[in-house]
Amino acid sequence: MIGKFVAPEFSPEKLALTTNLTRIVLFSELLLIIGSFFTSVLQSFHRFIIPALAPVLYNIGIIIGILWLRPFFGLTGVAMGVVIGAALHALIQLFLTKKFGFSYKFRFDIKDPGVAKIIKLSLPRAAGIGLAQAEAWVSVFLANLLGPGSIAVLGFAGDIQNLPIGLFGITFATASLPMLSAEWNAGKKEYFKTTFLATMHQVFYLTIPLSILFMVLRVPIVRLILGTGYFDWPSTVATAVTMSYFAVGIFAQSAFFLLIRAFYALQDAATPLKVAALSLVFHVAISSFFVFGFAEKFSIPVSFLGLAASLTAIFGFVILLFLLDKKVGGFDKNKLFLPLVKIVVAAAFMGVILYVPLHIRVGTNYVIDYIIDTTRVANLLILTGIAFAGGLAVYIWITWLLKSEELQTFTKLLPDVKRIQKLLDIQEKIDPGTPSS
Repeated sequence: MIGKFVAPEFSPEKLALTTNLTRIVLFSELLLIIGSFFTSVLQSFHRFIIPALAPVLYNIGIIIGILWLRPFFGLTGVAMGVVIGAALHALIQLFLTKKFGFSYKFRFDIKDPGVAKIIKLSLPRAAGIGLAQAEAWVSVFLANLLGPGSIAVLGFAGDIQNLPIGLFGITFATASLPMLSAEWNAGKKEYFKTTFLATMHQVFYLTIPLSILFMVLRVPIVRLILGTGYFDWPSTVATAVTMSYFAVGIFAQSAFFLLIRAFYALQDAATPLKVAALSLVFHVAISSFFVFGFAEKFSIPVSFLGLAASLTAIFGFVILLFLLDKKVGGFDKNKLFLPLVKIVVAAAFMGVILYVPLHIRVGTNYVIDYIIDTTRVANLLILTGIAFAGGLAVYIWITWLLKSEELQTFTKLLPDVKRIQKLLDIQEKIDPGTPSS
């Protein structure tokens, strides 16, 4: 039934295959749940390296399925690889968790105060994850109405834009939760606000310029990642345009994870759930409006689903930030907005510096094509690398001129190798500085 809802145009054969693969992959979900439990335990002890490596092993399992199991079992082998990856995800964390005294004993006591509290907080979290998945299903359902290849384009574009979100949004949010929780539980409200703002601005400092780079260099990026084999030029362009629309909301999606953790630190899981429900309604409305109102007028209609996802992320981010501001007694507005303004100005300047030389035309051709043959992968890699490095250099220079505190934080950390090693081990508590007033 779910398969028919998500992809109503699938043939009976495709639906049968989808059903079989789903049954196999569902077992991996159980293993991932166990692995996620171990992740939470380790993070509560300020251990982040092993939990960070666990998803790598999960991906290795998938690669095993694709390279070695698929030739023998077809797509079923790929699904088996997912299960293997999920098992590795749990096992690597189990060994370290046992060092902290963890041992499994079957005990079911919902009257235990700790268990009752966890259940109370976890139910809204589980519902929120379900709403996020429903949002993805809506996008897939609408993409399926836009013609062959639309689902693939949407998936590829989404996977690319998820890279900076995973690297910076989820990473910073995960690392900040223990500190935010400790500060709030200790009654240090001003330190909580300072830590939150400092972390959010670091996320912005890293993700906003990447959003601009993804938009300006959208075609070279997609060509380097996907432009081989049967991935033709129209598919490349469609994915690049869709990815650029996704990139608009990278900063909001990244910061959204931090906001959710901030509410969890306040032991409030209900507010993020309510915002997630409201965001789902907004996403359904805006996506349907784009698809049914504008799809036929544009050559790449699936790109509007990327824009809808970005607008939904910004919508949820703004509401959640507003609610957090009220809940903690208000942030210092200068400390909230001034660093963001500096980051946006620097990123916009970088975007202009990159965009103009890359899009100068002589007739119907770009000038850059006369300088370097971008049909060759090596040349394209060189061009993209130089553009990335040059753009980031401009961005860093502008933020230096604007005396960005975020840049100063990185310059203090990078030269000190011992300090970086301590940060990786996360044994100490980083003092965020003077609390905001």
